[in-house]
Amino acid sequence: MAELFLTPIVDVTINKLTSAIVDQINLAVGWKEELRRLKYKLTMIQALLQDAGERQVTNHAVKLWLERLRDAARDADDVLDEVAYENLKRKIEIQNHMRRKVCYFFSHSNPLIFQMKMAKKIKKVIASVDDINKEAQGFGLQPNLVGQGVEQRRGNPQTTSFCDVSQVVGRDDDVSRIVELLIDSTHQLPLCVISIIGMGGLGKTTLAQSVRNHERIKKDFAKIMWVCVSENFDVGRILKEILESVTGHDCGNITNVDTVIQKIRNALAGENYLLVLDDVWNLERKKWEELRSLLLGIGNNSRSRIVVTTRDERVASTMGTFPEHKHYPRELEKDECLSIIKQRAFGNSPVPSDLELIGREIAEKCRGVPLVANVIGGTLCNSRNKGDWLSIKNKINALELQKEDGRILSILKLSFDRLPEPALKQCFAFCSIFSKDDVMQKEILIELWMAEGFIQSPEGSFKSLEDIGNEYFNDLLSYSLFQVEKTCNGRVSACKMHDLIHDLAQSVSKHETMILETISECNIPKSVQHLNHIYGGEMVPTVLGDVAQNLHTLFSVHNFSSGMQGDLKRLRVLNLCGADIEELPFYFDNMKSLRFLDISETGVQVLPESFSKLYNLQTFRFMYCKYLQMPSKGIGYLINLRHIHFTREEHMPANIGRLTSLQTLQDSFSVGTRKGLKIEELGSLSRLKGSLWIRNLELVKDKSEAKLAKLHEKAVDELKLWWESRRSKLELEGNHDEEVLEGLRPHPNLRRLQIYSYGGKNLPSWMLSNELFSPNNFNLVELTIERCKKLNSIPVINRLSSLKQLEIWSCSELTSITDRAFEKTSLERTVILYCTKLESLVPTCLPLGLKELSIGGFSEEVEESLDFSFIHHIHASLEKLSLQDWEKLTQLPRQIQHLTALRELEILEFSKLDALPEWLGNLSSLESLAIERCENLKCLPSAEAIRRLTKLKMLKITNCPRLKESCAKETGAEWPKISHIPDIDLW
Repeated sequence: MAELFLTPIVDVTINKLTSAIVDQINLAVGWKEELRRLKYKLTMIQALLQDAGERQVTNHAVKLWLERLRDAARDADDVLDEVAYENLKRKIEIQNHMRRKVCYFFSHSNPLIFQMKMAKKIKKVIASVDDINKEAQGFGLQPNLVGQGVEQRRGNPQTTSFCDVSQVVGRDDDVSRIVELLIDSTHQLPLCVISIIGMGGLGKTTLAQSVRNHERIKKDFAKIMWVCVSENFDVGRILKEILESVTGHDCGNITNVDTVIQKIRNALAGENYLLVLDDVWNLERKKWEELRSLLLGIGNNSRSRIVVTTRDERVASTMGTFPEHKHYPRELEKDECLSIIKQRAFGNSPVPSDLELIGREIAEKCRGVPLVANVIGGTLCNSRNKGDWLSIKNKINALELQKEDGRILSILKLSFDRLPEPALKQCFAFCSIFSKDDVMQKEILIELWMAEGFIQSPEGSFKSLEDIGNEYFNDLLSYSLFQVEKTCNGRVSACKMHDLIHDLAQSVSKHETMILETISECNIPKSVQHLNHIYGGEMVPTVLGDVAQNLHTLFSVHNFSSGMQGDLKRLRVLNLCGADIEELPFYFDNMKSLRFLDISETGVQVLPESFSKLYNLQTFRFMYCKYLQMPSKGIGYLINLRHIHFTREEHMPANIGRLTSLQTLQDSFSVGTRKGLKIEELGSLSRLKGSLWIRNLELVKDKSEAKLAKLHEKAVDELKLWWESRRSKLELEGNHDEEVLEGLRPHPNLRRLQIYSYGGKNLPSWMLSNELFSPNNFNLVELTIERCKKLNSIPVINRLSSLKQLEIWSCSELTSITDRAFEKTSLERTVILYCTKLESLVPTCLPLGLKELSIGGFSEEVEESLDFSFIHHIHASLEKLSLQDWEKLTQLPRQIQHLTALRELEILEFSKLDALPEWLGNLSSLESLAIERCENLKCLPSAEAIRRLTKLKMLKITNCPRLKESCAKETGAEWPKISHIPDIDLW
């Protein structure tokens, strides 16, 4: 299978070369004609690749020819990379007036000597390509006709097709059986283990998730925890992830097992729990017994259970599973597989009858494996071409004689084969550098693909490399080769690969990519270009030195450079995130091809001087580097940088305005007073995208200086404008904030705007104009105004028809929000808190679709006059209500009881409230009730009222001393009323 991957590798490399040649022809001196010849010859050879790819399976000589072509293309890539680097270097020298006139002829950078050297190398590459071309003629390879046999790229898939977690087919009986096993009290042994056993792709994890979300399970178990174990059964790691699962928080760098156990014990508070250990491979009873003995002391073990998913029945036995507690999910029926295929291919659209007939035959060949049906459906997504469906059916039929495991992998490979571009295939195969079950961040994946050169912008295209990378990512989701792991603002931000899909990626790239996990794997083939260095033995530096010159990618969490002999001059990606290092390799000046560098979460203290020579660098990540000292002159020489990621304000590089290719500036731009840190640095960064956070705006003098940032030219999605919140009254009185904000007019495509600690009384004219804040502008969806202490009115809200989220916090001088402010908006979430001088709040025209509302912290007059009758407008849509800081109210507003859709209710800082009303039981949809800082509250509604809250799953009581005492488990007077609620937190 890996041999077949040679073709896309060569294809992508040639595409990259021809693109690079076009870039360099105009810059080259003395070898323009040679470059044109090389481009022509490579294009001719590229036309033969499809025929060569098919013949290599049966003709070993053609396979060797492809390998020689690959090596020649890589040599050419190195030469062109060297040329590009030199051109960048000279551009920087010219910009900085650093050309030396004396002895320059004899220097290493002498352009004449360099031209002669490069001309010689290019001629050598052309000669090699000529020889390869002659060999191709001897094989009789035929050129591919334009468009023949090439899959057409589909349009971007709809977001709804990415995730079908709720579309679980044919598992109701399996779920019911496992739920019964978990709740059955026949076996009183502590920590009874239920094992779900089955082949890869059968849906064991999905089944466990369905069990976890079952209503009876949520009701019977106080806490439910989930850990993806995978092949590394590390007890310390598992315990740490149990703690994170039960608390919902990252537990940071805690490594002491006793500390972790104590924190888990505190979080469980003696309650019973369900622990799911997903994808377990461990056969060492000693490791399991160690974990089990530690778990025995952390909760109510007689009523606690463990669910294990595994492919190996021996694992279940190792973990002491009784025979009657082993569950083997059945294979799906043909109709169930067909249902999955149709759902993935067409969603809710009708399926043409001829395609359904073919789909039924395909479904039969899925052999009841949901993953296979899911991937095939993704492969045929939105295709109504009968030929496509027949092609898949015929190819599956041809695999019938293979063994089961190999047959499934071969079927999955059909999806890989149908990827519409060689570059997309290489992007997928590259993902095998990540370990199984790793979460892959979309943003990082795209940056890596770019660094490797897998993404090229077609000639004449206006799309950025990042946009093309985003399309590739979406395609791999659509083909079900990626699984959604996390979303942000409605967009997929992270993914994972199923184990079998990871096996597929490894199988097609095994000669190119390797994960070094054990000492037995230290014999690394010379063909490996992408290496993930996990094993940290003493011989690793020697091993890495042997293959260093071929590496394009190196992931490492170890100090690999100490004692290493080798040249990393071809390296494009160096990922040291989380590595145990305090300094970077000293030989950065040899890494001229480096395009991606990640030193996040390391102890690195300084960047070596040679760092400033990484002219090809596109992405630099240095997040959570608390010891790092940035160079005082900044990193302005790295003019190819497109993405910078850091988390500490002091790490913002000086002279950032020189980085004219920059698209991502994350975390923030902090305005300073010295040259190189002023807001004018932003002016030349016209390509910025995504989110832009500008801090310390109080250091900007006036409107003219603010305008130097040229924000109106930057098509960012999100803009955060922050002033220092701790300014004195004197500083606030003499501020220039209104002038400054006037000069910070953003681009009209802005979607999210946040203004923080602004010291002006009035909003700028651009917020009142028809360009950005008008009914015809459908871009702005979120507006946040926070801690603007002098702002007295917000007259713009009713003009924002697209606005979905509005937050107004702690604006102490705000007296009015425009009457009927919300009438024309599309608001789904509204927050108005701690505006103590607000004279009136008349939200009589809240939009019917409002889902979340948080209000409170007003003056006594508003508290006394506010009529909650406005709630009847939103009784059918409001799902979350938060009432905060209502000091004068002695009871909850009665109108709340009519909120029939309300799922979450928060009651905070009601100092005069002593009892919750009986009508609270009318909130039939309520799932979560949080009560905080109500110091006089001591009584809940009656037991009958609480029993009417049949959907209530979570009760949280925080800093309510009287209520906490009366709700204490077993001893509190209110405990019998709430003991049935699955999740109770008392703090």
